[in-house]
Amino acid sequence: MMMRNAGAAGALVLVGLACVLLAGQASAQITLEGSTPPDGAALDGPVRTVRVWFDTAPPVEGSTLEMSGPGNRAKIEGLHTMGENDLMGRVTGPMPNGGWTMTWTIVGADGMEQTGTITFSVQRPPRR
Repeated sequence: MMMRNAGAAGALVLVGLACVLLAGQASAQITLEGSTPPDGAALDGPVRTVRVWFDTAPPVEGSTLEMSGPGNRAKIEGLHTMGENDLMGRVTGPMPNGGWTMTWTIVGADGMEQTGTITFSVQRPPRR
């Protein structure tokens, strides 16, 4: 009788351990919390810096921020963090009118790569 209870207790411990491990893996995902420019923004001129915030600090090493849009000549350089669960970089090169996509890629603590996009548009007002 004692052996049967020990086996059941061992099984419960294993199930509990599996639940803890799975919860740890799920929580390793980093969630985007905001950006500059904001997703869906309509801007009246080019941006000179971009920034994305997450629910936890992403590692700068192994992370990227990339820009694509008309002419594909705007680039994000100097990727760094301001210590606020963020990634930030300066935008160089021309940013003509049109739709733009900023793509972020980070590697979480579990080694899993995550990626996402922020879209915005640039439409300078006509000169008079």
